[in-house]
Amino acid sequence: MTQNNIKTRNYNILNKWNIKNKLKTFNDKRYVFCLIRKKYYLLTKEELVRQKIIYYLIKNRGYKVPEIYVELKSNFYNIKNRVDIIVIKNKRPFIIVECKSPEVNISSKYFDQIMKYYLRFKSQYLVLTNGIKNIIFEFKNNGIEFLKKIPKNKKSLYLLN
Repeated sequence: MTQNNIKTRNYNILNKWNIKNKLKTFNDKRYVFCLIRKKYYLLTKEELVRQKIIYYLIKNRGYKVPEIYVELKSNFYNIKNRVDIIVIKNKRPFIIVECKSPEVNISSKYFDQIMKYYLRFKSQYLVLTNGIKNIIFEFKNNGIEFLKKIPKNKKSLYLLN
């Protein structure tokens, strides 16, 4: 798939959800508290994107903390890697999110990376984001459908009604 074939959506999550109360400084380095892993991590640009996506999944899309896994270790064809974020629904992978630093240009190189995760986990949705540009797509019987937003957690929405 070429760069021209990839549909990106601009939805800047970096300006949403103030996480200042989740930050602390230690030895002149900034750390951010991860709601999922329940501890502080060095605040890199990619970690900021990861934490903002977690907040987006919980506060805007209705997913629950126990459904979300962060930096899940994966071994596929003897290649070790970590999936940035994976949402599990009904004991199956539902959404896989690959986070990049805001300076990283989302390209086919990273599309190939997330497709490897799809081959391993067979999730229904894939998200590739640098916090500013997002590629969100769903796998259907007829192929891939590009979406504007990550789907809402329908079960949680049903419980709210």
